Parts: sequence; structure tokens; C-alpha cells
Amino acid sequence: MPEVEPNEESGLAATFVGVLIRPRATFARLGQGTRAQPGASAVALLGMAWGGLCLVLWRAGIEPAFVLVPVPPRDWYLVQGLLSLPILTALWWLFSEVSHRLARRAGGVGKEPGVRAALGFAYAVPTLVHVLVESAAFLSAGQPGLRAVARVSMPLSALGVWVLSTLALRATHSISGPAAVGAAFVGLLVQALVGSLILR
Repeated sequence: MPEVEPNEESGLAATFVGVLIRPRATFARLGQGTRAQPGASAVALLGMAWGGLCLVLWRAGIEPAFVLVPVPPRDWYLVQGLLSLPILTALWWLFSEVSHRLARRAGGVGKEPGVRAALGFAYAVPTLVHVLVESAAFLSAGQPGLRAVARVSMPLSALGVWVLSTLALRATHSISGPAAVGAAFVGLLVQALVGSLILR
């Protein structure tokens, strides 16, 4: 019987639930794995959901308030919808790379693939909840409902990613709380600065 990787013992849905109800244990299990693929799968699910919302916004004729790259505002959400998956994958990779390296400098012992897997779920779970809530708000109340919900869900999502990323770094690297908080914050800040050029 083939040996099962520690981070492959649970399916995607079960791991999402585990992150919500038993984050420390779930991150510790993911950190024991030898592949980053589970985290990549979580981010891929997020990318598809985010892309779907963007395409709905484009079909409804919604335009962003401003853009920083040479794409016509009327087509912005079409382009973002088509590129959400690769963009979010790249941002997760950047975030996990920075956070992992800082955790190692703080004395962390985590292995890169397992850390990336854990951080993939830490990144994807709160953000996916945010995207689903925004999608429901837009479909039920249009753009005004989306804006009202986003004012609350966006900062809560960012806080959730930070908290879960801190827990993931502590579980996988066995570093102190302050070191994990700092490593998670810097990694998220770097990816946010890059992502702000594209994501709306």
C-alpha cells in the first residue's frame, strides 16, 4: 500500500474545515508534508472563485474607480477574471517565500514545501470567505450592497489571513509568537504592495 503524505491525508474540503476549527493541528499536519501542492490547490480554488466574481462584475458593466496598468476600465474585470488564478498563485508564492525566509532567520525549523502548503490555506481560507460573501452581496443587492459589505469583509479578511499565517508559521517553524507575527506581516505586506498594482 503506498505511503500517504502527511499533508495529503485529508481532502481539500476537509482541510478547509480543519483550518477553521482546528488551525494549529491542521497547519502542523500540513507542515509535515513534502509537497506544496495542497496549498496550491487551496489558492487555485480561491483564484477560480475570485475570477468568477470578476467576470460577473464585468458582465454587469462595473468598472473600478481607477486602474494602474494600461487596460480600459470597461474591460478591467474581464482581464482580472481571466488572470486571477495565476496572479493569486504568484502572490501566494511571494508571500510564502518572504515569510518562510524570515521565519528561518528567526530560528525556524520548518521545511519549505510544508510551510508553503500551510500558508496556502492560511492565505486562501479567509480570502475565499470574503469573496463568497462579496459575491452573495452583489447578487442580492447589486453594487451598493457589494460596497457596503466590502467595507467590513475586506479588513476582516486581511486580519484573518494575518492571524492564520501567524499560527501556520508557529506550527510549522516552532518560532515565537512575535517572530511569527512579524514574518507573516512582512510577507503579506510585500504581496499586498505587488497585488495592489493589479487587483481591484
